[in-house]
Amino acid sequence: MDYKTLTRNLYLKQHKRISKNKKAFNRIYGIYSDQNYNLGDGWFRDKIALDAGCGNFGALTVRLSKLNCKKIYACDLGKKWISPMKKSLAERGIDLNNVELNPGNILKLNYKKNYFDFVAVNGVLPHLKNKNEIKKGFAEGAKVCKKGGYYFTSFGVSGGLVQSVILPAIRKHYQSNKDFRKFIDNLNFKEIDKIIKFIIQVSKKNKGPNINYNFLKSMLSEDFCVFLHNHIQAPYWLTNECSNEFIVSMYKKNGFSNIKRIKKFVNRTDVRKFFAPLHYERESQISKMLYGQGYMQFIAKKN
Repeated sequence: MDYKTLTRNLYLKQHKRISKNKKAFNRIYGIYSDQNYNLGDGWFRDKIALDAGCGNFGALTVRLSKLNCKKIYACDLGKKWISPMKKSLAERGIDLNNVELNPGNILKLNYKKNYFDFVAVNGVLPHLKNKNEIKKGFAEGAKVCKKGGYYFTSFGVSGGLVQSVILPAIRKHYQSNKDFRKFIDNLNFKEIDKIIKFIIQVSKKNKGPNINYNFLKSMLSEDFCVFLHNHIQAPYWLTNECSNEFIVSMYKKNGFSNIKRIKKFVNRTDVRKFFAPLHYERESQISKMLYGQGYMQFIAKKN
C-alpha cells in the first residue's frame, strides 16, 4: 500500500471518531470562524470555495457552508470518505445540494484554473513525502485559486522540542516496537480509563499519594486519543520542514501578496489546555523552546 492510501485510511478512522465526538468536532469547527481569515464580516457570502484534502468529518466544509458560501467543493483521496462525509454534513444541517464531493489528489487537482474565490489546503501538505511534493501540492492549490481570491494553508507546528525531538522519537518507537504500536492503534478513552483506575489502585495499595480520579479523567479525552493517533501513526509528518520562510516563499513564487500568518487561541478541554497559551503567545522563551516557530497557518491574496 502506498503512503498516500495508508495516510488516507488512517485519517478515515480518526475522522469517524471526531465526527461522533461533539467536543472534538466543535473544537476544530471553532477554529474556522471568518474573523480568523481577516477577510471581514460577510466576505464568504455567495463565494465559491474549495476544501482540498477535506477528510471525512467536514469541520471546515461545515464552517464554509455556515459562512454562506454559494457553492463548496471538497475533495480527498479515493471514495471511502464520501459516504461518512455526507452523513457528517447532513447531521449538522448542511444542504448537500450546495456541496460537491469529489475524489481528488492534492498533487493533481482536477478543477479549472483560477476558479475558486477561496481555497483551503488544511493539514494535508505536511503528510506528503518530501519538500518537492509539498511545493507541488501547494502549487496545485494556488493554480485553482482565482485572481483576487484567497488561499488558506495550515501546516502544524514547525520546530521546537515537542515536534523536533519528542514526537519523532515516539514515531520511531511506534514503527519499531510491536507492543507499543498495538497499544497506540487500539487506544481509546475506555482503555485510558482502565489505566487511570489501575494507577489509582496501585498507589492506594502501596499507601502512595491520593490521586483524584475525576481530575485525571478530565485531563484526558477521546479527542486526546485522536491527537495521539494523528501525531504518531501517519507515515510522514514534515511540519519541521515547513518553516515560516519556506511557506512565505511558496506563496510569493505562486503569485500571492498580502501574506498573513494567522494567530488563533484554541480552546481545549483536556490536558492540552495548559499548553494552548504557549501556542498562542509564540514569542515567549518557553514557547520557542517547546514549539519552535509555532503553529503555521497562512492566508494570502492572489495577484
